This record gives sequence, C-alpha cells and structure tokens, in this order.
Amino acid sequence: MTVEILGRRNGWWSSGKSNFAPLYKIAREELSAIKDNLYARRIQIITGPRRAGKSTLMQQAAAYLLESGVDPKRILFLSADDPTVFDGKSSIGDILEFYATNVLHEAIPSLTKRVFIFIDEIHMQDGWQLWLKNYYEPQYNVKFVISGASLSHLFDGARESLLGRTDALRLMPLGFIQFCKFLSVYKGGEKISEFIETIPRCSLYEDPDAYYEELAYDPWRWEQFKPYAVAALNEFLLIGGYPEYFSDASAALWQKRLVEDIIGQGLYRDIVGVHKVKTPDKLEKLLYFIAGNYGKSFSVKAIADSIGCDNETVGAYLSYLTQAYMTIVLQNYTPNTSKALRQDKTLFVLDNGIANAMLRLPDVDEARAAHIVESVCARDALAACEKNLWKLFYWKEKDYEVDLVIDRKTDALPIEVLYNAVPSGGSLAAFRKTFYYLKAPVSVVITKDRLARERDALLVPFWLAR
Repeated sequence: MTVEILGRRNGWWSSGKSNFAPLYKIAREELSAIKDNLYARRIQIITGPRRAGKSTLMQQAAAYLLESGVDPKRILFLSADDPTVFDGKSSIGDILEFYATNVLHEAIPSLTKRVFIFIDEIHMQDGWQLWLKNYYEPQYNVKFVISGASLSHLFDGARESLLGRTDALRLMPLGFIQFCKFLSVYKGGEKISEFIETIPRCSLYEDPDAYYEELAYDPWRWEQFKPYAVAALNEFLLIGGYPEYFSDASAALWQKRLVEDIIGQGLYRDIVGVHKVKTPDKLEKLLYFIAGNYGKSFSVKAIADSIGCDNETVGAYLSYLTQAYMTIVLQNYTPNTSKALRQDKTLFVLDNGIANAMLRLPDVDEARAAHIVESVCARDALAACEKNLWKLFYWKEKDYEVDLVIDRKTDALPIEVLYNAVPSGGSLAAFRKTFYYLKAPVSVVITKDRLARERDALLVPFWLAR
C-alpha cells in the first residue's frame, strides 16, 4: 500500500475534480436522499442488486462534495474488491490509518474537519462491521457511506454490532417513470419530459386516494402524452430498469451483457460463493424456471420436482435469490402464518429485463406484457412496503385471486393487475368480504388504459402509475 496507489483511485486529491469515468447524464432521485444524509452521523448503507447503480450513486455523492467545496483530500473512495488496495494483508482499519497518517497528516481520533469515507462492495471484506463500529462509537469526525449487493451480505453477523447505527437506502432497477426520465435525457423528447413533470409526486402504493385524485382532476390532459408514454413503455417492458442500458448500443447487446454479468457474475459471486452452494447448476435452473413462469404460483414441491432437487434445497435457494435481489417471492395472505409457509408462492424475477434476456426474447407479446406489468407492480409495491415497514403478499382462495396485498398493519390494500383483462371486481369483493375486519379503505386495479373510480376501486393505467 502506498500513497500513490490510493491517489490513483482518488485522483481529485491532486486535480480537485472527479476522476471517475463519465457518469450518467442525470442523477437518480435517490441521490437527494444521500446528499441530505452526508452530514448526519449514522453510517449510510446502500443496498440493491448488481448493476443497479450503487457505485455510480456513491461516485455522484463524492462529486457533489467536491462541487460543494469540501477539501478533496478529505474524501476517500475505496472498492473493497480492489486487489491493489486490499491485498489480503491490510484490513479496513489499516487502510484508514494509513490514509489519515500519510494523506491527511492527522490522527483519526483528533480529526479537525469531517472526513467522508466511501467503501463500495464492503461485504467483500471480512469483519467490516467491527471496523466501522470501531470508528463510529468514539464519535470520530468520519462519515461512512458503504454499499453491498444484498442484505444478506451486509447484515449476516452485523445486525447486533451496527444496530441503531445505520441508515439504509435500497436501490432498485428503474421504475417506469424513472426509465422515462433517463429516456428523455438520452434520446430526447419534449413530450416525455413534460409527462414526467406532470405525473404526481406521491406514490400510488402509499397513498392511492391522493394519487388517483391528482390523476383524475383533469383526466383528458393525459391523452396528449399517451402515444409517447406507450412507446416508452414498450421499450421498458423489453429492456427492464437497469440504467446502464442507456450507455449500450442495442437491445441485443444489452441482453447479452445482462446474462453474462448479472447472471454469470452475480449468481456465482454473490450467491454461490457467499453461501457455499453445492449444486450451482440447480440454483441457476431455479432462476430460469422462475423466468419462464413469471408471476405464476407454485408449491415448493412442484418446483423441486421440476428442477430435480429436494424441498429444503428449493426453500434455501429461493431465500438466497431473494436476499441477492434477483427474485421476488410472495406468500399467500392469511392470518395463519404456519399455513402460509406451506401454501403456494408467487414468483418473479426482480427485473423484467433480466427475465427477458435469460429467455432470449427479442420482443414482448401481449401475454408476456401482462405478466411483466404484474412483476413491476410487485417491485414498486415492495419498495413502498420496505419504506413503511409493511409487508407484501398475494391472496388466493378457491376461485378468487388478488395479485398483490399490502399489509399496512392497521389495514390492507388489495391490488389487482388486469393489464389485458376487463375488471370484474369479483376477487376484490371476495377479499374484502373475507377480511372485513381489516376495513380496507380502497382497492387498486392496474389497467392498460382505463382511469376511473368504481365505488371503492381505483382504476389506474399502468403507464400513469408510480
């Protein structure tokens, strides 16, 4: 380890400017949350799937500090999988002490001004949580911003030591409205830009009444945006929500890279290596099974029979894939927890672009589009749940089925996704009758085109939902 090596990774020490490769032309909305938290004491954790943009978000935060006039040498950026820095002999503590002594010429306990430490892929270093606690507890003038590929990596063995010391931000693939924002910047389009600015700022899944009222006070204004939004939607349904797509030349090239990087690297590095998976071929087969049966419900036994392994292995593998942000697994909504664990589960690959790439689909037909829309709604609803400490389920009883149910602790929000079907209301009525005591205030129906209110059901087109 030398100052020269650290300096190459932190070129702003000499230039005063960010030395990262050109970042995205725009910043994700989540950057504002990181900026707001840079001067708070707690450790900022950024989690999410591989290639969702965690490293870029951290780089943009470091660039923001430089632009704000922070002394360049008081910003340190490390990647925990960089062999020139972490050579197997040096711990996080060794590197931070070396940095303080040889770059800042100060001792960490007596830092005069705040130091910002960004550590990407921190889970790659054993004992990282103990080192961070070592610098956090004495209230040294240090702010840590760290990232990792999955919650299992970040919190296995760290929950107790860092309890109450962290703020977590979950970075998911772009939702449709965010995708439109990137599309407008990279490919142009005044109408798309105007559309983005017109969409309500609240969330349909958090406050459905308020969201619907904003859409419905002048419903005809959406007609001017519809042709442009639908064209963007067709691209989104095929490509998915990874921002890196906008730097690639074609959809075909992007799909190839998704399979090679997200599946090849992510599956084997982030799951097989960490969890010591003994049959990685079965794990990969399970992921392909989910991609090919998007949004369908299966028992663990049916899945096990299909991929040729036992129930216990399937249960473990589903857990690993979910923790690594590759899949969404929903349980049936029922007051009986033990019964729910035994019932069928609804399965999605987290990002529709990955699922399409795995199946080598050059386009998306109407049937596939309906399943994709359901999966994106599940992902958006899950984000709302994690933000509010709610839980997400589906519900099925006899001939009735509700695609998504948000358990909001004091009540429940049932959501049907009927992208290519006519709403009947039968399943929603059955849900409300079965769980009458929850007093669900409204129901949401995601449609293809229809914006309306029918008694307690709010019908919202998918292209207008966020």
